[in-house]
Amino acid sequence: MKKILTLLPFLCIFSFVNAQEKEFSLTGMIGGLQNEKLFLYQETGEEVVLLDSTITNNGEFSFTGKTDHAFVAQLKYAKYKKAKIFISPSQMNLLVHKKEFKYKILIGKLTGSKAQDRYEDYLKKQEENNQKKLKIVDALELPEVNSDPIKKKALLDDYKTLNKFKQDYFYKYASSPVVSYLIYQEYFGAKANLEDIKKHLTILNMANPNGIYVKNLNKRVTILDGISKRAEVPNITGTTLKGENFNLKEAKAKLNLFYIWRAWTPDKNEKHYKTLAEIQTKLENKDIDLVSIIRNSSFNMIRIPGTNKGELWRPTLDESQKYIQIESLDKSVDFVKYIDRNINIFLVDQNGKILYHQNKFDANSLLSEITNLLSKL
Repeated sequence: MKKILTLLPFLCIFSFVNAQEKEFSLTGMIGGLQNEKLFLYQETGEEVVLLDSTITNNGEFSFTGKTDHAFVAQLKYAKYKKAKIFISPSQMNLLVHKKEFKYKILIGKLTGSKAQDRYEDYLKKQEENNQKKLKIVDALELPEVNSDPIKKKALLDDYKTLNKFKQDYFYKYASSPVVSYLIYQEYFGAKANLEDIKKHLTILNMANPNGIYVKNLNKRVTILDGISKRAEVPNITGTTLKGENFNLKEAKAKLNLFYIWRAWTPDKNEKHYKTLAEIQTKLENKDIDLVSIIRNSSFNMIRIPGTNKGELWRPTLDESQKYIQIESLDKSVDFVKYIDRNINIFLVDQNGKILYHQNKFDANSLLSEITNLLSKL
């Protein structure tokens, strides 16, 4: 606690300074790119926002704008040609070849961005830390070390210290938007759970309360706590495959059964369509609407028959089915941004109160549970 209190004055001053909007400029050259349109986007964690666009002049480009904090930006010149950098409120310069536009954060290509420098410093120190851990592992395999309890204990103690690298680094640089971004990505990559995020937020909320990634982490915690503690979901809205608006608060049925699943190839999707049809049969003559929310992605490509090309898989409306179908392409339905990638089935009333929740796919068990549930309603 003393450590946290010592940091408080510095963190509060930094947060006030960081909240002031400042100008940034990004100039540079993209090798191999001629006179093409280049787009600049901001990644907020929740969405990707278009900030500006320009026509490159033999690869040269320039962007200017204002921001009150550093953020992750996407540069895009074609549908699948994107690269990421950390934009800081400063003058920056980027030198890169278009072949390096592969969705990843560019390393060693941007100058003038303190946030980019912090990110690259993190990667460098993380690699150094990993190398030290590997040396310890190798040393422990030596007979003369493994048989010496004093040497062995010393090495194991060093290994424990090295294992705390990430935790210590995140604490030391908690005021940097880079840290909250990294924590955000860890959660998405299932390397951190909700309790881990809450622990991080005790420092992040003091160090960088106005940061977009900190705000979004707080929003995520609030919604997930609502599901687990208050047993309720936020209002779910979306556009059906029929082009109609769906709004839970305005739903006609007394109850709604949300079947939220992740789409992949047509053959793997078939089990979900089969289960949905069976559930719908069980819901006949019940004041319950079945709502299928398909978590689709722009990465979900299928091969065009007879060619080597791919196209985006999109669900088609099955008029024979009575259930409501909504496609959440790239998480366009807000609610799916906050729940895990497993299948999630919620039975809720119009106020969002959860009466039943299941997050694993077992068709037989699911149908049995729904039958049992319906018998009690």
